Amino acid sequence: MVLAISSGQTLLLIVGGSILLLVGIASILLRGRRPEPGPDIPPGMRPGPSDPDLETPLLQKLQGWGLVLVAFFVVWFPVVFLQEPDVNLDQERRLLTDSLARGGRSVLMFSEENQLGVGCVRCHGPELRGQTIIPNGTDADTGEPQYAYPADLTTVCGRLTREEIQTTIEQGRIPLGMPSWSIRYAGALDDQQIIDLVNYVILINRETVPMDANYCLNEELAAKKAAQAAGGGTA
Repeated sequence: MVLAISSGQTLLLIVGGSILLLVGIASILLRGRRPEPGPDIPPGMRPGPSDPDLETPLLQKLQGWGLVLVAFFVVWFPVVFLQEPDVNLDQERRLLTDSLARGGRSVLMFSEENQLGVGCVRCHGPELRGQTIIPNGTDADTGEPQYAYPADLTTVCGRLTREEIQTTIEQGRIPLGMPSWSIRYAGALDDQQIIDLVNYVILINRETVPMDANYCLNEELAAKKAAQAAGGGTA
């Protein structure tokens, strides 16, 4: 039967037993002595208690409660410490899930129902695969119209790291027809909105770009590319 108890239940039993034991010890310490029976004197005519009699019970109570609180925190702190990694991991997963949901809505067109929409599908296509042609001004010398060819975002992790994708969204690629989106570069999106977009782009690249060629998820591959870029080489 003991083997059937989970580790969490065992921990609760230990904590509960420790608290009950400490409460019992505290109650024994706090229990005052009963006064010996004396003459039946009306309360108004009885002499007042001395200062030591007034201070000693209060001091004992404070010491007893102090002992209880110290014992409680001695047990409570290790319990919280042991649970903290799991709590942080669960919180991080919930934050990522919410970020991915916002990113998925951000790439769509803005509407009354989708007020997070940025409209990435306008240029990169309904499936974010590119294969679209958009006007990109006119040539300064010839006056002929120019066109831009938005990238395929479903395979972008095969070319860029996470940091490069974020930088591209923040600063844009003006010559190629992509505007800057970060408010730092006169765009419209704050840092969290850009992070949401980056997380969503990486999500849709998980199935389209293998791990050995995925610069977003393969940290070793991304580090090699960064080293090559720092040394003046090409990845």
